Amino acid sequence: MLSYIVRRLGGALVVLFGISVVTFILAYAVPSDPARMIAGPKASMATVLAIRHQLGLDRPLYVQYGAYIWRLLHLNLGMSYVYNLPVTTLIGQRFLPTATLALSAWIAELVIGIPLGIYTARRARKLSDYIVSILALIGISLLIPWLGIVLLYWLGFKIPIFPLGGAGGISHLILPALTYGITGAAAYTRLLKSSMLEVLKQDYVRTARAKGATESRVINRHVLRNALIPVITYGGIDIGYLLGGVVLLEVTFNWNGLGILAYNAISESDIPVIMGTVLLTALLVVLFNLLVDIVYVFVDPRIRYG
Repeated sequence: MLSYIVRRLGGALVVLFGISVVTFILAYAVPSDPARMIAGPKASMATVLAIRHQLGLDRPLYVQYGAYIWRLLHLNLGMSYVYNLPVTTLIGQRFLPTATLALSAWIAELVIGIPLGIYTARRARKLSDYIVSILALIGISLLIPWLGIVLLYWLGFKIPIFPLGGAGGISHLILPALTYGITGAAAYTRLLKSSMLEVLKQDYVRTARAKGATESRVINRHVLRNALIPVITYGGIDIGYLLGGVVLLEVTFNWNGLGILAYNAISESDIPVIMGTVLLTALLVVLFNLLVDIVYVFVDPRIRYG
């Protein structure tokens, strides 16, 4: 297991390096001048050139990237062009709100999606299965901003049960989590249903039924545990993506997290912040993928010897 983790971490470093190269090139390919945006539209060319030199933007691209990698090796993500603060400080300030929102949204997906997946698998090809499948298709087709605004209007304005956006206590989390839960749960429902139907065809399931095991015991002990493997895979990627910042969810509910930070950085050509948020998201996805692979062994011990 240790050697496997070391190999995966080595592969992760290669992936992160590739992402940093692509992101850096794309960030500089955008037809905008960070120095001009910092100086303002009425600033003289001399001022713009001075700012460009101060930021090192007048050096060749490969020199700038080399300097960035050197800083990165020292855990320095650089200074924000707009906020004039270290990128690590900005990310640190926004990470906890995003992590809180992400965890709440992820739990909402699981709470809605997994029970529906089990229910539709047990009721396959029956009317209730078709109804849930249609509702799941509608849910996955809904746009987060639209559904969020609808929920804010009805449950925040017309019937003032929840706050109208912003960060705060548990009451501020319910509508964003419900919005993402409704739109994202369909993926878990369909994935778990498909996986369970495949497992239900296996010989050991028929054997358990032939021995007189109740349907609940068959599902809980023999089917669900094996059917959860693809769900765990998707869940690991999903939570890593969520922790990187969900722009649409944060903008809709005025949640001041990493998503809004990244969105503003792109619109303001704040390249160090763009690089920092993208690399953080990539790192989280890679780490959660590794965590998923480790969890596999505990969910299905056969993998350890496969």
